Amino acid sequence: MYFVTLVRFRRRPTKEDFKAFDEAEKEFEKRGLRILNDFYTLGRFDNVLVIEAPDEKVLVEFLGRFFDLVSTETLVAIPRAEGRKLFL
Repeated sequence: MYFVTLVRFRRRPTKEDFKAFDEAEKEFEKRGLRILNDFYTLGRFDNVLVIEAPDEKVLVEFLGRFFDLVSTETLVAIPRAEGRKLFL
């Protein structure tokens, strides 16, 4: 499954925060989670992640480690070909 997660920092991240994120990413890769894209943005959100994960549970467990640092809004993303089949 693909997810687009919009991230807003609750506070300014530290080097330690980024290190913890990288370590969690490595840990969750073993469970099938992959960050496909990671963009820092201007505007309402600070960061956008495009994530592939086997299910919502793995994604929530991963993001839950950082809820003291960030608030998130996550969208389920359906690949173009699959999405068009839903409408035809």
